[in-house]
Amino acid sequence: MTEAMPDTRWFYLCTEDDLAVPNAFVTTRVGAVPLVAQNLKGRVVAFRNVCTHRFAVIHDDPSGCGPLRCPYHGWTFDAEGVPVGLPFNPTDFQLNAEGRRRLALNPASLARCGRLVFVRVATEGPSLEEQLGSGLFARLSALSEDFPRSGEPGETGDGLDDGSGEAWERFEAANLRVALRPGQALRLEALPPPGAAERFARTGNFLPAHTDTERPA
Repeated sequence: MTEAMPDTRWFYLCTEDDLAVPNAFVTTRVGAVPLVAQNLKGRVVAFRNVCTHRFAVIHDDPSGCGPLRCPYHGWTFDAEGVPVGLPFNPTDFQLNAEGRRRLALNPASLARCGRLVFVRVATEGPSLEEQLGSGLFARLSALSEDFPRSGEPGETGDGLDDGSGEAWERFEAANLRVALRPGQALRLEALPPPGAAERFARTGNFLPAHTDTERPA
């Protein structure tokens, strides 16, 4: 980490929907540190995405669904980061409960802004609201609730230039570039954090909730 990119800085990762089902995970990298957020039995947690046994990366894909299991020796970790599945433990590792706890994954921080999920390396430091500012935090939270449906790129202007002449408002929050057409569409373009490859960039297109304007006869 460098002074220009402290480990207390928050970065947008995904929406709640991306982590809604058990074992769903999303990864990123901040500087040299791989991070993962994962749904483990309904609880969404964040860790450094590195096994504490031989320091292999656990999840190599940007996102997916599968156990929090290291591919090297098959160690599986629970929501506390403790290894609970250790193939050949009696013969090869011989770890008791205390030994397993000492090899728990290094935690990372996770925060929500409405339906949006952010992560950072450090476990202590300024809150996400403090980093964004209370006004921007409240607005981003409200927008995430107002535009809950995923949309195809064409539904949100396909690159924000649909020839309609209607203005898009643009602003930035953390590593997010936000484009808004009030009441119609929201586009979130997440730049990869410093040190992360382009495969960790993410773009999401969102639409308002369905509104039923029909009235009974």
